[in-house]
Amino acid sequence: MAMVMRKGLFYSPLLTNEHGVNKLEKLYQAGVHSLKQKLSAFFPHPVEMELTGFFFLPFSWLVQNLEHTPTAELGFHSRVTGELKGELYLCFSRETAMELISLEMKRKRPVRKFFLNKVDESFLSELTNILINTFWHSLHTKLATRWWLTPPVMIQNVLKSIQLASKIYSFDRRVLLAEISAYRPDFKMELIFIPVGDNLNHFLAKLDACTALTGTEENFS
Repeated sequence: MAMVMRKGLFYSPLLTNEHGVNKLEKLYQAGVHSLKQKLSAFFPHPVEMELTGFFFLPFSWLVQNLEHTPTAELGFHSRVTGELKGELYLCFSRETAMELISLEMKRKRPVRKFFLNKVDESFLSELTNILINTFWHSLHTKLATRWWLTPPVMIQNVLKSIQLASKIYSFDRRVLLAEISAYRPDFKMELIFIPVGDNLNHFLAKLDACTALTGTEENFS
């Protein structure tokens, strides 16, 4: 039964390249490790983080999931162009936004008075840049790829933005959802990538081929 559920939940044409997917997950884990170090230097206290989810899901499943989770309340959107193309979203709850701002301000901001001023938005935007560029560096150091991101733009309703994207991308398109969890303080963020066409397949194939050339698993751990 477990095998049937796994196939039903996570089956995707992308998963036919199992080695490439495994290497990509390792790069995401490396990205979270680097992010933890970056944020620990950014905030007054160390922030413990780990990759707690890494899934390829049908677009329709992503929308359904976001409809029932507070994580999609707020976020940032970037467009990826070059060898790797698609839409990239970083999303989190209003409570997480306040938690991050409180860390930076060194005092608690009441969630019930949720309001982002220009300084708050600038801080969250800078934090998003750090996160996205940290992940880019983790991928780029292992596989040089010509790709660029537009500056992240804050969106007040991630679900609505992704629902609008569904008018461009078919509901059976597979998307990559990575859940990043932090501890002390506790919060979650989700990094969502909606690939264009078959270019993620090509990227996974290059990643797999790069591993074969190096001949060692450790290079991606």
